[in-house]
Amino acid sequence: MHRLLLAVILAIPAIAVFAQASAGRSEDWILYERANAMVAQHEYGKALQLYKEAIVAAGIFPEAEVGIGDVFFEEGEFQLARMQYEKAYNIKKGFQIPETQYQVLYKLSGLFESREMYRPMEDALLKVVSDDKRFSASENSRLKTQIEKNYLDKGIDRVLFLYQFNVGFATEAHSRLGWFYYRSGRYGQAVQQLLYAVIYRAAEISAALHDRDADYQFKTLSDALSAVEDSKQLSSYVANSGFFKDLYYLAGSSYAAGYPTHATDLWKLISTSKIAGKYAGLAARQIRKPWTEELLGVGQKSTNN
Repeated sequence: MHRLLLAVILAIPAIAVFAQASAGRSEDWILYERANAMVAQHEYGKALQLYKEAIVAAGIFPEAEVGIGDVFFEEGEFQLARMQYEKAYNIKKGFQIPETQYQVLYKLSGLFESREMYRPMEDALLKVVSDDKRFSASENSRLKTQIEKNYLDKGIDRVLFLYQFNVGFATEAHSRLGWFYYRSGRYGQAVQQLLYAVIYRAAEISAALHDRDADYQFKTLSDALSAVEDSKQLSSYVANSGFFKDLYYLAGSSYAAGYPTHATDLWKLISTSKIAGKYAGLAARQIRKPWTEELLGVGQKSTNN
């Protein structure tokens, strides 16, 4: 299960790790930890003051800037939260753990989505994806084309058998963009994004199954999910990971893009899974009478709202 812990998490990483790595800045980190404790107790005024003191002590402290943004978010101050997250991202080189910059972008995208500001939401997620070299690097353009071709020619099992790699920080960005492109009528782009989200999550699942059984090898997604269901802990993780949501919207995007057989195969797989939750019922309904979800009102909200 240890590899599963590499999944994208949207909270700031454990402070104890930072404190050990920052022995020369103990005062600012102590203040930061105290501020986090105040947030946990919903003492937002005290937390805000402690974050500010930590920044004064450190000079440059993007983690604390994010903490202030979180306080503003909890207080319903959208614009102030946005300004803080953007400020933290602009000094991202100061993060103790570089990948924390992506957590900030996820927070921003979540803010924008909550206000139906889909264009800046997309922009924030594209910044994450741009750093996913497997997807965005020009030298991997042929790989991206080949993945999509294998899916459209031979289905999801062939793709997951051939491609076992994971870029943990970008998984959620591909997932959210895939959903967004589906809901905005860009079905081909949705398929591209969701394929990568599914590949990354499936690779993580395969790694966990291999940890349990050194002889495990991926054969089909159906077999892999059956193996997952044999483990209570792994079942719980996969059920809550977003994997079935990605499969469901990959099916929907495939159907809307003109590949109904691919969609039906995925819907059947989802509908028979014991751990697919609400997506099992939705997939069963799609099999009986397929539909495409209503498009979002993209572009109707101003970025200044």
